Formats: sequence, C-alpha cells, structure tokens
Amino acid sequence: MMELNVDAHLYCLGVYKERYVPGGYHEEMALHEQLEAISKAGGITGLNATYPTHPLPDDPVRLAETLKGYGLRVSYMLVTNWLDGRFRNGAFSTNEHATLRDSVGMCKRGIDFAKAAGADSVLLWPAQDGFDYPFQISYGDAWKRLTETLTELAEHAGAFRLALEPKPKDPRQKSLINNTGTLLHLIRKIGRDNLGCALDIGHAAAAQESMAASLVQMDMEGRLFQVHLNDNYKDADPDLIMGTINLVETLEMFYYLLQTEYGGWCSIDVILPRDDRVKALGLSYRMIARYKRMAERLLESKAELLANMEGYRFADNADLIFPLILGE
Repeated sequence: MMELNVDAHLYCLGVYKERYVPGGYHEEMALHEQLEAISKAGGITGLNATYPTHPLPDDPVRLAETLKGYGLRVSYMLVTNWLDGRFRNGAFSTNEHATLRDSVGMCKRGIDFAKAAGADSVLLWPAQDGFDYPFQISYGDAWKRLTETLTELAEHAGAFRLALEPKPKDPRQKSLINNTGTLLHLIRKIGRDNLGCALDIGHAAAAQESMAASLVQMDMEGRLFQVHLNDNYKDADPDLIMGTINLVETLEMFYYLLQTEYGGWCSIDVILPRDDRVKALGLSYRMIARYKRMAERLLESKAELLANMEGYRFADNADLIFPLILGE
C-alpha cells in the first residue's frame, strides 16, 4: 500500500489579497513563523516551494538547509510565471516570441533550481494559456506552440519529472488544458516519459469530473506525478479544506489512491482567508489522515465492493460505505 507523504505551501498561511479586499484578510506572517506552523501542523514533512523563491532563500542548497532546520524538505517546485503580467496572453502558447522565450527561460531556471534543491518534480500550470472570448485566439496555432514549448522543457529536464495541471478555467474563462482527457492526449502526443499529471482534485471537481476516475486514468497511463488536495462546490476553485464538501467522492478517490504505487506527495492546497490559518492547516492534515483511515477500512471489503460493482449493485455497496461514514 502506498506511503502517505504530505506537504504544504506558504500560500496556506498567506495574506490573501484579492480584488474585493486588496489589502488582504490577514496580517502577514514572517517566514520563520510560517515554516514553524507548517512543521507543527501534524505530519507534514515537505514544502512545495515556488520559483522564483521569495521569501525563501534563492540558493538551492540554502533552501534545502533552511527547510531541514524545520524538519521539512523540498517536495516539488512550482514555476510561477502565471503571476507575471507579461504572460497574460499565455506563458506556454503565446505568439509573442520574446515573451515566450522569457517564460521558457524562467521555467528552465526553475527546473535546474529544483534539481539542485532535491525536489521530486516541478509543477507547470498553464494558467494564462487559454481564452476569454470566441475568435480571440487561433486554437490550432496556440495548441501547436503549447506542444512545442512543453516538448522543449521536457527535453531540458532530462529524466527529471515535470507535472502539468489541468483546470477548466480561471484565470482565463477557458483553459487550453481544461481536463484530464485533454492533458493525457497532450502528454501522449509529446511522448516524453518525464512529462506527467498533477491531479488537483478541486480542479477535477470544478471540471465535473470524478476525482477517482481522473486518478485512475492518470495512474493507468503511468502519469500520476502529483496529487493536490482541496475542495469546492464544483462551480469554482476556492481551494477549500479537502473533504469538507464532497465527502463520498473524496473517500472514493482515496480508496483508489491507496491501491496505486504512487510514491509522491499529497499536497495541502488550501486558501484560508476567513479562518484561523494555523488551525485550519492542522485540520487539513487531520482530514487527510481521517480519509486515509476510512479508505483503509473500505479496502478490507475490497472483494465484496468489487463484486458489487461488477454486478452493478450500488445499493449493496452503499450499505458497506455509509455505515462507515454515518454509523449504523
């Protein structure tokens, strides 16, 4: 059974500035306070860091040493080219040649930094690669440039893993890599073994996908590189605490996750503007542990569950699942 490795990011303890509250909802925490809180939140042992790295050290050795002092290590790194307004027309698919080369250069530097810091992988999120209106972009040309850019980055990375994250929309109204099927098609087209998927279960829910089905598809292709855990009401991606909204679907995802050989990180990927950030981070870890325990108990009835699925007997499976959740 897979080992559970849990990490978090500094955004979990952020200020949360937005257009409605430009100053943010919280006072800023010092870096040492954030790292201390993450290290004491339960069983979190990794930090997924950004590139560029501010406010963390901008030297990979110093970064690894800093985190080690808190009992943490670099899990993976996220290249945050989507935060730069220069890439508003796409960081991987824009037809603005100089802008695209700037983004590619940032990604390559991030990959090299992540390798040196001992990270397991790099996350590439094409957040700005999409469109907002009909007739705004040439879809075929954008897809061609996206494919070429990702191929170049995968070749640069060598054997080092790069994970791509699908999302139906936000910040663009329509994303080019909008769901699991589109991403798997793209990865197959590129044909590089080091290019894989980040399953963000909130993105899958917002895309009206089954979290578990998306996980199984990625795993069957050998492309499940990262798992990001949060929740939503399937109409947006507010990064709520995992398992607080979609209880049964989250449990089903864990039921299948525990049957894989996934050895990567399960990432607490939450935004907490109106709650106590430190308490909610601890709750996020405990929710992961609780769902894991429930899924382990379900796996004790795996043969019966599978037989009921093969016979299309949902009612019989419900009588196995819901007493576990609700009690007799």
